Amino acid sequence: MKVNNNNQESSMKTIVLGFVLAFNSLTAHAAKYGLEPGDAVLTNCHEIYTRGVVKAKVDDGYTVHFPKNAGPIQCPPFRWHAEFVLPFQSVSEYSLKFLGGLKRDILFQVGEPVTFRVDTDRRVVKTKASIDIDAQITDISSNGAIAVKLISTDPEAAATFWQWIGGNYVDLRHKYLELERDKRSR
Repeated sequence: MKVNNNNQESSMKTIVLGFVLAFNSLTAHAAKYGLEPGDAVLTNCHEIYTRGVVKAKVDDGYTVHFPKNAGPIQCPPFRWHAEFVLPFQSVSEYSLKFLGGLKRDILFQVGEPVTFRVDTDRRVVKTKASIDIDAQITDISSNGAIAVKLISTDPEAAATFWQWIGGNYVDLRHKYLELERDKRSR
């Protein structure tokens, strides 16, 4: 019985070509920003960003230095893979776009109040499953993450704020801001 090797060769070439294209795409993504030591960056830890400065390039990313008031940092802060490090640039407003323009954009500006709804840690807040935290936007990054200052006076809200948000930037698409996005989209 004779086997047709042309189909097998063709399939193998297609698979190899797919792997080559995928690898090129990954390396291009990792080198996308080309950050240098001294550049201001945001490090992404579950859509909560900490602002820092690149200290050195390492083989797979960067060593980042964070100022004393940064944090709380929920991810190990030593070496960051390139895909979790974004260049930082401050902007005065950010327009959050949805569904390719089918839904109205939501505008966020520095100085505006926002409300976070955060699931509580039972060690900190024993009586509620979630808590609303009122804050004011103090800075916005060009990638759509906001830094805020606490304006809630409730001690449980303050404790939860300092446990999870603190001096970090929170992505406007984060689940903590779902309540705020719903309010603004009406």
